[in-house]
Amino acid sequence: MLIKSHNKLSSILLFLVITASLNACTLFKTGRKEAGPPLPALEKIAVLPMDRANLKPQPGETTCALSDTFYEASDVSIDAARKVTRLLLQGLKDDPRFVPVEEARCVSFLSRMLISEPNAPQLRLIQALGQELGVEGVLYGKLFRFEERIGGPYGVERPASVTFTLYLIRTSDGAVLWRYAFSETQQPLTENLFKARLYRKTGMRWLTAEELARIGIEQALKDLKTRIR
Repeated sequence: MLIKSHNKLSSILLFLVITASLNACTLFKTGRKEAGPPLPALEKIAVLPMDRANLKPQPGETTCALSDTFYEASDVSIDAARKVTRLLLQGLKDDPRFVPVEEARCVSFLSRMLISEPNAPQLRLIQALGQELGVEGVLYGKLFRFEERIGGPYGVERPASVTFTLYLIRTSDGAVLWRYAFSETQQPLTENLFKARLYRKTGMRWLTAEELARIGIEQALKDLKTRIR
């Protein structure tokens, strides 16, 4: 929706009041949300390039897919998947347990695997890739939606929208140890006060899809890092 200039001042004032209120509530909190159970120790975890949901996949295109939940998907471009992959790798670069896997190597292995086991379940493909790489776990993500905003930072016709999932899969038995889903379409602060946390770092402006994805990746990795041993 378009943000009218004569409403800008009142919106900023509202944001300041809400932020102050939220900070005050934080000061008086008596407890914190409990984190999920700790994850088993894994010495090496392969990080795969983000898979993408394609409504119209190209003939002969090889992708691995894993999801037990259906999300509304749009036709995600290769460039969008690579942007989110970069964000993921940036967030993990300081942890030596996470080993990036090149896109070409992933596609090559999956192509060979599908020739020998054409009916292999999706989870089996990822597990086999982890075994091939000699790692204890595989971090696999799928990008369902990466819709860029239409407009600028202070007025849009359509806001950015991003949906992705992340899974940590144990190589030895194919068990899904951890999963995280992020699905966000930015809304005006004046329409959804519960989204105020999105503006704490970015300010009162409309985000790009990459900026929105960065928030999602940061939230996901914060959860993962607090649980992994």
